[in-house]
Amino acid sequence: MRKSTKIIWSIVGILIAIVLVMGIYLYKTLDSITVPNQDIVEQEPATYPTIPGISHVLLVGVDSASIDIATRSDAMMLLTLDTIHDNVKLTSFARDAYVNIPGIGYEKLTHAYAYGEAPLLLQTVESNFQLEVDRYIVIDFKSFIALVDRLGGVEANLEQVDLREFNRVAEENYRKFYDNKEDSFRPIESPGIYNLNGYQTLAYVRMRKTDSIYAREERQRDVVEQVFKKITRMPFTSYSTLLKEVLPYIKTNMNVMDMVKLAFTALQIGTNDVRQLEFPNPNTSYGGSLPGKGWVLQWDEEAGREELHTFLNE
Repeated sequence: MRKSTKIIWSIVGILIAIVLVMGIYLYKTLDSITVPNQDIVEQEPATYPTIPGISHVLLVGVDSASIDIATRSDAMMLLTLDTIHDNVKLTSFARDAYVNIPGIGYEKLTHAYAYGEAPLLLQTVESNFQLEVDRYIVIDFKSFIALVDRLGGVEANLEQVDLREFNRVAEENYRKFYDNKEDSFRPIESPGIYNLNGYQTLAYVRMRKTDSIYAREERQRDVVEQVFKKITRMPFTSYSTLLKEVLPYIKTNMNVMDMVKLAFTALQIGTNDVRQLEFPNPNTSYGGSLPGKGWVLQWDEEAGREELHTFLNE
């Protein structure tokens, strides 16, 4: 065999070895975050069955620094990948939506996670919204910060009225959830468009005293859309570092093949057509205080479900 041929085969062998090592690493890393034995209790057949080619994953942001603490879900968003119409949909579920939590009774949707974590939250979403969704990803505050920092930040427009509350929540995030204290806290002094770092972005999606719950959830959807686009456009070689930094703070019931399939589906669809929905619809729901329940958001169940499924399947 000629020397040049040996060199070529040596290079090929090295490349194959690198791919195998990366594959094994990714498999073990993804497998480590899968929660075993958390199958969802079977529900009655949904009134609005999911159309083949349209898949859903519930994204849950928990109100804590650890996914192992039973707490309320601070943000709940349905990620829908539609291979029929080649689009991605993001649906915010209002945390104060008044729903019937199985085994508990009528409460705010955000309380379902505190009572029974992701399995009970999924059952609540399925039974109240008539959705066939059995996959979830739970992320805590630390993971969110690490993810945004790894992706290079998120762009946001801050108004003058936002600054005081934004900086208050940002400093709280910095003290409680930010690990790299070598970087000093950086308040934002004037309105404008900024590229926010991780703890600043967390403040941007958490603050809620300067406007409405709907504006807050719109900010959450905008940030998730930016994160989704950045992840799908990353070079393949960057994924291992991203997974290493973020996955310790993530919990899911998807196995490795589910996650790989989900990733390939997202890459196949792309990010040219990302649509958003606030649910329940602010125009057909109304908020008010109920004895023993606090402030809740009540909604027209029949009309709400019809609108939700029209959006998800169109």
